[in-house]
Amino acid sequence: MIVTVLDICEDRLEDLFNGRPFDMLDAALTDTVKKDMIEGMRMDTKKVRYENYQELYLYCYYVDGTVALMTVPVMGISPESSSHASSVYNYALSLGIENQLMNILRDVGE
Repeated sequence: MIVTVLDICEDRLEDLFNGRPFDMLDAALTDTVKKDMIEGMRMDTKKVRYENYQELYLYCYYVDGTVALMTVPVMGISPESSSHASSVYNYALSLGIENQLMNILRDVGE
């Protein structure tokens, strides 16, 4: 039977969510899923205003940055890419935080 890339990704994500990371990046992602994503959900129940950008950034990290980090193993990194995996994760994190900031701006506008 031929194993497809999607099968590999599915197995890897299942292992990740079960606390069995494949490598160091998966280990960091496992920790993010277990701790940070849940913390973001808790923040939604405790606070609606943030005193400064640092607090807002942390909130954005928890609620959308973590989601962006989780998408990297699903989407993968092209073998032709010259970017190091840590750079790809940093780009994904930045995108997630910016997406959350845009969501907040949209909500304020409404």
